[in-house]
Amino acid sequence: MNVLEKINDFGAIDAESDNRLIEYFFRTPILDSLYNYDKSIIIGRKGTGKTAIYKYIENDKQKYASSLLFKDYPWKVHDRFKNDIVSERESFVHSWKFFFYVEIFKKLICLIDDFEDAAIKKQIKKLGKWMTSNWGSIEFNHKETLYPHKKNFLFTFAPSVMGNSLGSVSKALQNEENIGNTLSEYNSKFEKILNSMLSGFDGEIILLFDELDLAYSSNDTNYQNRLIGLLLAGYSFFSKFDKKIKIYLFLRSDIFDLLKFQDKNKIKDNMVVILDWENKSVGSILSLKQLVSNRIKININSQSDNFERNWDELFEPNKIGRNQSKWNFILERTFDRPRDLIKFLNLTLEEAKNRLKLDPNSIDKITNDDIHGARNKYSQYLYEELKDELTGKYDEYDFYLEILRDIHNMGFTFSDFETSYKTINSRNPLTASVNEALERLFEFSILGFYKPGGGGFGGSEYLFRYAAEYQPFNPRASKFKVHSGFKEYLELIER
Repeated sequence: MNVLEKINDFGAIDAESDNRLIEYFFRTPILDSLYNYDKSIIIGRKGTGKTAIYKYIENDKQKYASSLLFKDYPWKVHDRFKNDIVSERESFVHSWKFFFYVEIFKKLICLIDDFEDAAIKKQIKKLGKWMTSNWGSIEFNHKETLYPHKKNFLFTFAPSVMGNSLGSVSKALQNEENIGNTLSEYNSKFEKILNSMLSGFDGEIILLFDELDLAYSSNDTNYQNRLIGLLLAGYSFFSKFDKKIKIYLFLRSDIFDLLKFQDKNKIKDNMVVILDWENKSVGSILSLKQLVSNRIKININSQSDNFERNWDELFEPNKIGRNQSKWNFILERTFDRPRDLIKFLNLTLEEAKNRLKLDPNSIDKITNDDIHGARNKYSQYLYEELKDELTGKYDEYDFYLEILRDIHNMGFTFSDFETSYKTINSRNPLTASVNEALERLFEFSILGFYKPGGGGFGGSEYLFRYAAEYQPFNPRASKFKVHSGFKEYLELIER
């Protein structure tokens, strides 16, 4: 059997459906910083591997971890528990703290056999009875945490857990008056209870928060404030409980950048790790070359971690395009994300295997023709990847792309863009101005602008937002260029 025929693929592009995720997982020092609880908030662009880390921790720490996915989560339930005493941005902190404590207690009850102290075990059982009285069991879904099961239950069993008397949550949460203060009182009791119980606990309890972006809307101020409340609640837990309680939040970088609140810099400096992949060096913490090398190594049973050696086992050595290496040719069509690389490699593998079926005597490596053959499908994929994100923010985004299609060239000037803008605008009147349309295309890295070199700052280059996130857009640039990954989808040519 040929080498390529033995390889099914290089993994799925999304961690949720990758049944080889744990096998493929590329462990970096970032995971160590999370396990040591030096960092707890994982920020990255879509497709950079946030969910892969989530799934790995979930699998590796399954005894102690609670997986909290926020698809279809009733975000608005937090609005009931706003605390009007504090600022709007901090008004949701108490409801999220309450959420943390309830989820921690659910896991603590499941781990009762890890405790040796009989007195603490007794108190945990009392806590379990209290939760069952209010939620019906200790196995309720986290989407119901702020919805006690028995709405009209009159609480008769009032345990004193670690010296703190607990009443009925369902009864208290029915009272709409000063409801934020009610949660604050509960949280104070919960903190004392948890501290007392953890004194006899040698393990850890982990809460994993993912899919926080599924309710995202750039125009929804309440969603932003709820999310700020979650971050602030996580910040308040970060230095508590001697690292026996670990709360990990996974969030898209564009959403995190959008949030504005007083302690954001403290949170960013102390708690945030950013998934920013590097495409050239094999020695960087987040090296795309090492990630790919690891996947090739697993598929060909290589004993080497060397990128060049593993890469050359699957790819013929000829240069491609403008005398480029195959690696650089593929990379310039991605957003430097693992997802994009995996997709392109899977498509080239598919092309190569189809070729070998038709001509078994052809080279058993991925060739330039295989790479070129994958470009149309890949370009369509890249557009589809951005489509939901783009149209969710700008309804007329497809018309902005039609402007680029009308230009018909990869490179263009502002005057070229303005001319094609007028053409498209005459057919479908746009609400965005010429400058706004141009900047929005830059915002999603569909195009980059030319930055001349000189003055001791290096050579000239085209800057794309994904590779220069803090570089402001320059609408007065002399030239612009469409990202290479969209060339086929937009049917563009090189001048």
